Formats: sequence, C-alpha cells, structure tokens
Amino acid sequence: MADVGDLVPTTDDKWMTLAPQHCPNGHQLDGGKVLVGHAPCSCGIRGGHTSWRCQVCDTPVYGPPLSAGCRPLAGPAAVRT
Repeated sequence: MADVGDLVPTTDDKWMTLAPQHCPNGHQLDGGKVLVGHAPCSCGIRGGHTSWRCQVCDTPVYGPPLSAGCRPLAGPAAVRT
C-alpha cells in the first residue's frame, strides 16, 4: 500500500505524488484548504519532503513522512565563504 509522499502511477501512465486526504486534526485537504510546498530536510533525503499545510489549523503533513532524524529546514540556506 502506498504512503503519503510516494510516487504512484496515474490512470494515464504518468506519475504523481500521493497527497494526504486529511491533516492530523481531521480537516479535509482539498482545493482552497491546503498549501502545497517543499521542505528541504536535515535527513538528507534527496529532494527533501513535499509538504501539505492545512489552511484551517496550520498543521503540516510531510511526504515522505518525517523519521526520527528528520528536521525540516526553515529559511534560506547558510552561505559559506
């Protein structure tokens, strides 16, 4: 069974990221109620995590789900000179 954030085939032979249907607080995540984004992460997952933020309660859902070592990075990357 596919999990939120997994790539899944569509009916027209393309691929899409499986989105959550609800936030952890039970709000439905559909048109106009969710902000979809990207979250680079400290865990090193290539490409980071897709994020879905509930516009009702401001709770994020991440795909692939965050693991014990994950910490989504906020703000711009540090610049090293």
